[in-house]
Amino acid sequence: MNREELFLAVNPVFATAKGCLGLLMHTGVKEAEELGKLIDTTVKGSSDTPPEVAKAYMVSNEARYHIGNIMAKESGCDVIVDLPCGYVPRGMVIADMKKQFYGFDLPAVIEEVEPAIRKIAKNEQNKYLNFAAVDATNYASLSSALSHVQGKICILTDGLLGYFNKSELDSVCENIRKLLSVHGGCWVTADKFGRELGAVTFSALTGADGSVIKEMMAKGGAKVADIPVTHTVIVTGTPEEGKNYFAGHGFQIEEVSYADKMPALSSLKDSPSEMARLREAYKDIKIWTMTAASEASQTKSTGKAFKADFSKDGKSLLCSLAGRLDTITAPELLTGFNDYRGEDITEITVDMSDTEYISSAGLRVLLSMCKSLPSKDSFHVVNYSKTIKDILEVTGFDQLFGIEE
Repeated sequence: MNREELFLAVNPVFATAKGCLGLLMHTGVKEAEELGKLIDTTVKGSSDTPPEVAKAYMVSNEARYHIGNIMAKESGCDVIVDLPCGYVPRGMVIADMKKQFYGFDLPAVIEEVEPAIRKIAKNEQNKYLNFAAVDATNYASLSSALSHVQGKICILTDGLLGYFNKSELDSVCENIRKLLSVHGGCWVTADKFGRELGAVTFSALTGADGSVIKEMMAKGGAKVADIPVTHTVIVTGTPEEGKNYFAGHGFQIEEVSYADKMPALSSLKDSPSEMARLREAYKDIKIWTMTAASEASQTKSTGKAFKADFSKDGKSLLCSLAGRLDTITAPELLTGFNDYRGEDITEITVDMSDTEYISSAGLRVLLSMCKSLPSKDSFHVVNYSKTIKDILEVTGFDQLFGIEE
């Protein structure tokens, strides 16, 4: 496997981010058109999307892009952190504001998008552009990427939170709160309303029921993730439950609507009536600007470096894991396992006595290892902590393969 294939295997969600650039290219955003010449934006299955649904996606995507830029400009912060930055050219817009831009995403995205953006950016813009591969559940990777930052930070999350299971979402909230406690600033997100945005857009443009969009997004997310979907408060909870969740994690929330921030959209420049209906509909889509309300607790971590050791005994394979198994480290585990994949292994035992944490990317690799066996009953996870056990249970992985006390 090459590097892109490795990262796609452990976290295929990143592939959908190219679709956002593809949609933005058709709205007249010049930087997106230039970037699209350097990045393949083809999304498998996109040709099967009904035209009215594709238009709703395009319009809502343009609104998200411009509103994110406006919120960054009005944040009062000199440093803008885009998490995830995806493949859109937001960094160039932020650079024109004379603000430092930090684009954070998975390694596969950063390796492709950074050189492309730097190639089309002007010299003056490049001075403000910074990129780093991070795992949002891993505070050390986030903190390290911002270690030289001075001044308040504005963290934008757009389309991120709905992909996390409960334990991951808790980790991300804690990590962002710690970052804001250190640097000051705010967290801006409308992710609680991600599915509603597509449905409301579709309904405003067609007059039809928008629930079809929510169903497509739910099925598409599950298909892309390729793991059991956990219904967190971000996905299925009410807005009030969402507020209570973030308040419980130490955030104070200020709320504005999409309608209050949305500029005229190029994708609807020839249809003022649709633009008016959309603006009215967007009153129900909320943006939350959150600040840290209390001191962040210290994340319990032994700081062990990740390590995956393999040993073979006949047809049995033992894998001993140490440290954090997340988006950054999961490719290393997959690479190590691939060395044994063709050796007629009939039983695998994963020893997690030194494992601190496991994210969806890590779970996906374990699932791949399990599926390589003739029977899932021959896949064993042993010596895990209560933290790991809770993650396995809340994600449903304890039912996919046997976990042993």
